[in-house]
Amino acid sequence: MRLVAARAQGRVDACYGATFGEVYKVGRHSGHCTRDAGWGLDTQIHVVGDGADWIRLQSREVFGDRGRLLLDFYHVCEYLAAAAPACRPRSPNPWRKTQQRRLKRGAVQLAIKTLAQNLEPTSLPEEQAPVHTAHRYLSSRRDQLDYPRAMHLGFPIGSGLIESGHRHLVQARLKAPGTAWLPDNADDIAQLRVLRANGHRNSLWITPYSA
Repeated sequence: MRLVAARAQGRVDACYGATFGEVYKVGRHSGHCTRDAGWGLDTQIHVVGDGADWIRLQSREVFGDRGRLLLDFYHVCEYLAAAAPACRPRSPNPWRKTQQRRLKRGAVQLAIKTLAQNLEPTSLPEEQAPVHTAHRYLSSRRDQLDYPRAMHLGFPIGSGLIESGHRHLVQARLKAPGTAWLPDNADDIAQLRVLRANGHRNSLWITPYSA
């Protein structure tokens, strides 16, 4: 199940959507959530994703030029952490933190160049070449690495809203010990929880008519 969320800048509450459907349905849910969160004619939409190509395509399809996509910084750090032991065997953590600081201050080219200087032999399979994997991940997504702009505007650079939403909104109910679900039933429960989280709980109930 894919979960999407939208939140207006400066607000605590968020609007959620969830679906088992294809990626175009995820995009549609993203649009609905963003509209409910206050999408207006002049709204600038900040999109955080993990680098999946379908997220980039859906962002452009749904938001057009209004949306700007940023790579989730946590995912970037995971790639850097995997590459660090090969790049700086004696001090991998300081090396990783240096690259993180470079990205946050906008020195994207320097971080990518540092990875390029430590690439493994091309004969190695991908699972044994974390530096090559990190280099490809960043260098093919340069337009999604503008962390200085996001931080200057007070936008999030990580997907904490989605990660916490998965835990308290979806997993807390659907992954309870001993539970098993048919897909349709799991989807029904997820939609009920989304409605409640979005403040539409009253719309779930029908008041019986009495003569």
